[in-house]
Amino acid sequence: MRIRILLAVTAMLLALQGCAGRNYGDGLFHLKHAASGKDVMWIPTKVEMAHEMLALAGVGTQDIVIDLGSGDGVIPIEAAKKFGVRAQGIEYNADLVALSQRNAQRANVSHLVSFRKGDIFVENFSEATVLTLYLGEALNNRLRPTLLKMRPGTRIVSNTFRIEAWTPDRELRLTSGENAYLWIVPARLEGEWDLTGIPGVSSARMRIRQGAQFFDGALDLGARRLTEIESGRLNGSRFEFRFKDSQYRLQVVTGTVGGSTLTATLAEDPKAVILGQRRAMP
Repeated sequence: MRIRILLAVTAMLLALQGCAGRNYGDGLFHLKHAASGKDVMWIPTKVEMAHEMLALAGVGTQDIVIDLGSGDGVIPIEAAKKFGVRAQGIEYNADLVALSQRNAQRANVSHLVSFRKGDIFVENFSEATVLTLYLGEALNNRLRPTLLKMRPGTRIVSNTFRIEAWTPDRELRLTSGENAYLWIVPARLEGEWDLTGIPGVSSARMRIRQGAQFFDGALDLGARRLTEIESGRLNGSRFEFRFKDSQYRLQVVTGTVGGSTLTATLAEDPKAVILGQRRAMP
């Protein structure tokens, strides 16, 4: 047993030594594994992982992919090569930006891919429909407020690291043991809403408490009928929740929200159209 453990440790050390000595760059720039950077050390993203991250996000030809901390450019280049989309990389290290540009030229995707030097906490990346990360949990958490303000429906994929207080919408575990996590930016539903169109109710008021893509609250149906909103969930601008009507029947509501208005229907009465207007804050 000891011999097996020693052999495993020896193999691991040799592998790490091999990584340390390997040049991940090219003839113009020598890039080492775990090279230090502004916020995190550089660890290579495998092409296989890059591909799976993009597939997890469901990247299509109309998407714009932006990679934060793009390193040697593997994710934007894979997005252009295999998915045919426009992609960008934001990287603080000017040498890595230049290396990425050369890598894009070698891959014949320079017409689809661009890289720029910039600080991910300063640069504007709001045009992304798919955002990719391999930054570490601390940086993910710092970015969280900005990410939640992005356009509803934007897909965010992180290699290995989660985002605190934001449950992934999907998770992927590769055969290599690596993980990727997907979040879909939810619209803002929190607040008070005036509703019309609920069958048997002239008007109603809805109060929503939201935490990322999940929400609950209360629905005031008038005549002292107050019912809980249950199992509320957002997928971009689309939402669903359940409530019990005055006959204690479970009703399922699905709809979309955009800014200060919403439109919804009931599963049991799809002809009924529920309209909502957000109440102004006092």
